[in-house]
Amino acid sequence: MPHGPRFTLDQLLVLDVIARTGSFAGAARELHRVPSAVSYTVQALEEAIGVPLFDRSGHRAALTPAGAHLLVEARDLLTRARHLDDIATTLGEGWEPELQVVVDGVFPMAPLLHALRIFGERGIPTLIRIDVEYQDGVLERFSTDHAQFMIALGLEDGGRLKGTPLPPLEMVLVAAASHPLAKISRLTRDALSAYVDLVVKDSSPAFARKPRESFLGTHHVVRFSDFHSKRVALRSGVGFGWLPLHLAADDLAAGTLVILDLPDGNRWTYSPQLITRREEPPGRAAALFIELLLAAHQTS
Repeated sequence: MPHGPRFTLDQLLVLDVIARTGSFAGAARELHRVPSAVSYTVQALEEAIGVPLFDRSGHRAALTPAGAHLLVEARDLLTRARHLDDIATTLGEGWEPELQVVVDGVFPMAPLLHALRIFGERGIPTLIRIDVEYQDGVLERFSTDHAQFMIALGLEDGGRLKGTPLPPLEMVLVAAASHPLAKISRLTRDALSAYVDLVVKDSSPAFARKPRESFLGTHHVVRFSDFHSKRVALRSGVGFGWLPLHLAADDLAAGTLVILDLPDGNRWTYSPQLITRREEPPGRAAALFIELLLAAHQTS
């Protein structure tokens, strides 16, 4: 049968203070208790575990080997108990136990990670969960999990949601410098159709069996689950495709990737938003995280 511990945190605390002050009397003064109360607490602990913890033959309170071993574990437990007490205190001050954020993976992660670092440095007990989805998968996860907020490419909900504008997100149509398309001027969509279009799939389960059609209408399509994998494939010359400019910038500067010469359009700009629910204002942790995230976007 399971049973509770044979000791209390108070007994371990008294053990710790006696060892630190060197005497029962010193522990009594620090704990604002009478010496007899300290002695009784130690005696109760010794009886509970069945071994003597102090050698009482001298003038100072000397730990027995068993007492010294127990003290090491007791101090570790007391540290964790104090941490738990701090968490309980801060949760009582209105911090949410958990904060879930859903992000479209096309966005730059630097502002989000900056906000996450500052949030963590403040010692806030709220657990952060960040889910990366793509396209309709963002809204679906936001709704299904009832996440506190999301970062998405658009907002169409009939007024139930509130969007805060984020900096524009520019997409560029690229291929490896060695790819045949990179050497053709004034491309047409018909010319593109002969090559492999690399796309990131919509993460919504609705498109698991019937994926979205290619944005450019091509039939040779390879689908990836994220933009980082797609970038590797583009650099290798497998095909062509859209990349967010923040991911393509270094490769464009190095000449590894080039923007395709497509007069119909080789750039596309989104107007992303940070989205919350109108009827549910962000809690204390969510509001702070949003503030840090918006500040990070302004300085990035």
